Amino acid sequence: MRTCYGTHGRSGAFGAMRRGRYQGARDLGWIFSSLMSTLVIFNPISGAGSAKRLSAALSSVAAAQGVEIELMETSPGPPETWLREPLQGRGALVVIGGDGAVRSAAAEAAIAGIPLIHMPAGNENLFAREFGMTADPEEVVRRLRFGQVRHLDLARGLVEGSPDEVIVLMASIGFDADVVHDLASNRRGPANHLSYVLPAIRSLLRFKPPVVHAIVDGETVFGPGPAVVMVANSRQYAARLDPARRAEMDDGLLDLVVMPTRGRWDLVRWLVRLRRGRHLDHPKLGYRAGASIRIQLEHSSLWQVDGDPPHHSQAVKVISVEVVPNAFSVLEHPRTD
Repeated sequence: MRTCYGTHGRSGAFGAMRRGRYQGARDLGWIFSSLMSTLVIFNPISGAGSAKRLSAALSSVAAAQGVEIELMETSPGPPETWLREPLQGRGALVVIGGDGAVRSAAAEAAIAGIPLIHMPAGNENLFAREFGMTADPEEVVRRLRFGQVRHLDLARGLVEGSPDEVIVLMASIGFDADVVHDLASNRRGPANHLSYVLPAIRSLLRFKPPVVHAIVDGETVFGPGPAVVMVANSRQYAARLDPARRAEMDDGLLDLVVMPTRGRWDLVRWLVRLRRGRHLDHPKLGYRAGASIRIQLEHSSLWQVDGDPPHHSQAVKVISVEVVPNAFSVLEHPRTD
């Protein structure tokens, strides 16, 4: 049985949630949302400009059905500086973009106490996949009018000397983090799936697994030893590899996945197992769920959050990830039964 746990003191956006600002609309369901205007934010470069086109299409459909929305472009600055004030008094938030845009908006939606919808316009769109959300404007408006509120967990990454990192889907250390950082440092403009090919090749050629010591709720579950490590709030992952297939976003727990890896060939073998969906049965796989996960590294290593470099920290030697239960909400597709 998966048990819900509380969290410790928070800072930044998490502190605002703790001070009781996350309330109101989340408990009133779609009725509250339908009576108030919806803020629609879009990343103008997502999907090579498709986000901007989707925002216009959504505006047209919403107007035709009498749903009040307001469009606003996302900003590269901290979300609290450009999103917090516009969210006040709204009924819901629609995010048009990729998973990075969802991550930027999730904590602010939680603070405002309003549900979120992801209208996918990125590469993987893992959050939208988790909840069956699509880029169909009719479907988005249907959720706004009749959707069911579902409460979800967030996670926060704690690195000494840096502000907390908001984690919606997952964080990891190892090969995929190297790929994410390589792409971020070399990209010029919008990225697509092909953009990852060269970063993946370069990262594979120079791959050296970090030496990891993993602790879940105060108990050592792995190491120290070389491994690729993931802390997941969601089962979804790029290319449907889905290492944490038991993860649930509303169970009050995080899932730790540890794949012992001595070098490139071990990594390739794990990738094959992931593709075939057979990794969970492998005797060397480490898998544990808990409320607090601490990763200690022999040497500073890069980490990634929801498919992007972290906002505040790059290479780390120690990172703790804590669950924040029932931190925000989404509007699920209206039930038909």
